[in-house]
Amino acid sequence: MPAKFTSSAKAVFVEAVRQARAGGTNQLREDDLFAALLGNTESRPLLGRVGRPDEAEAILAEVREARRRGGITAREQEALAEFGIDLDEVVAHVEAQLGEGALDSTRAPARRGWRMSMSAKAKDVLNTAERQQTARGDRGLTAQHLLLGLVSTPGPFADALGARGITTATVLQAMDGGGPQAAA
Repeated sequence: MPAKFTSSAKAVFVEAVRQARAGGTNQLREDDLFAALLGNTESRPLLGRVGRPDEAEAILAEVREARRRGGITAREQEALAEFGIDLDEVVAHVEAQLGEGALDSTRAPARRGWRMSMSAKAKDVLNTAERQQTARGDRGLTAQHLLLGLVSTPGPFADALGARGITTATVLQAMDGGGPQAAA
């Protein structure tokens, strides 16, 4: 059974939908959730310095680059390099044949109408947030749980935030009273 959304979680989703529509799509993605979490008064303190516009843009750029490489993170790229695989060369070859962004599986064509869908990764974030909320015994799903879902769901956002010290452990610590700077 889905968790009961608190007003802060509802506000995140309303803003995320606004972000998606402003981006010209009817598909809510992790990017939209991240942008909405940055502006939310409940989750923003848990992000610390990551909430600054320059840091947030750096994270989004890192995520876009990982998606351009087919979702392969910088760490995974380094591991491939150890085997003599130059991922930049592979991506350049694929893009030369198929066009820029050919490996980005998150690109969704713009659709007409008002019906909003969620990307598979955004659904994963929501499901992870609900599992964390249940595991903690919290009554309702909050914006903080959504942030916890974002950092706990494997992928480019978790990697980019983790590289900046925003991890499942630091968010949980901050949620449990470790102070607003505990996640920073």
